[in-house]
Amino acid sequence: MKHFFKVAGALFALIQISGSFPALAQLPAGQALAAKPKGDEPQIKFSETLFDFGKIKSSEPVRHEYIVTNTGNAVLDIMTVQPGCPGCTTALPWDRQVQPGQTGKIPIQFNPLGFSGPVSKSVTVSCNDPAQPTQMLQFRANVWQPIDVQPSYLYFMPAEGEETNENKVVRIVSNLDEPLTLSPPQCDNPAFKLELKTLQPGKEFALHVSHAGVVSNAAPQGLITIATSSSNVPSVKVTTRVMPQPALAVSPLQIMLPAGSLSAGYRHTQMIRNNSSAPMKVTEATVNAEGVTVQVNESQPGKLFLLTVNFPTNFQARAGEPLALTVKTSHPRRPLIKVPVVQAATPASAAFRPTAIAPGVSK
Repeated sequence: MKHFFKVAGALFALIQISGSFPALAQLPAGQALAAKPKGDEPQIKFSETLFDFGKIKSSEPVRHEYIVTNTGNAVLDIMTVQPGCPGCTTALPWDRQVQPGQTGKIPIQFNPLGFSGPVSKSVTVSCNDPAQPTQMLQFRANVWQPIDVQPSYLYFMPAEGEETNENKVVRIVSNLDEPLTLSPPQCDNPAFKLELKTLQPGKEFALHVSHAGVVSNAAPQGLITIATSSSNVPSVKVTTRVMPQPALAVSPLQIMLPAGSLSAGYRHTQMIRNNSSAPMKVTEATVNAEGVTVQVNESQPGKLFLLTVNFPTNFQARAGEPLALTVKTSHPRRPLIKVPVVQAATPASAAFRPTAIAPGVSK
């Protein structure tokens, strides 16, 4: 009798399972569900992920092919090949599909023009390998320049209204076998003063560049040209530019408060940077509103100041009363700084809340 109940219970359980999973009940006798074999997916593998071009010329682009193998059991799709330096590295047409057990190629081209010395770049490969959807490929090179010019761009950033005697140095080194001779430097902008010094005859030179005088609102630039004795590199060029900075930089230009009553502990950080050569002091910082306090932190002595403006709980600006953070300084050009304090308007839907009327009560 016990055996009968055991069989009946098993049949009842089978009926319940068949009802919950009709597809299982409809399988023909002796047929099992075909499970996807484990490992039935693509697998990407590179013969190398780092390639060294070695010593290359700056005037000649170089190319390399990364070899990729599909060690999985499904087709490998290589969707994208994204260079980290789009301006100098190019992904050439690659094998977009690689069959199981087969190999493919991902060629890249590097243009070393404008580079000098050791260079390292990367390329990101995206594929359908679930375990490794992205792969990082790298290459490096030592770019050889017949004549090294470092730096080839000079930037002068004086504070407005100040004279500057800042001197910048450009190092010029010849990698040629024969001795190099340089002619006196020429500039198309007379505002830049030039001086060429020989450090090692025929091999190494130093170009000193300065810009003096009061800087106006214009941002002058100049091109310095030096003729050489080399037929391969008949001249070297250096670009200069003057970018005047404000005497004091204030950020942000206004303090923007959120709408409505402020929550507890609401604060704002204001930055004041002194770009002038002489150090500066902040003598006073206030906000014309009750309960608002200002703390001054001199992050860089005489140069960088961080002001923390603390607003009291439930603070809300009053209509028609302009607010501002006022800062007094020792700077001769900016003795007084005013930063407006503006609060966002309260949305009309929140401002207008009709009063509920009790039933049976007339207005």
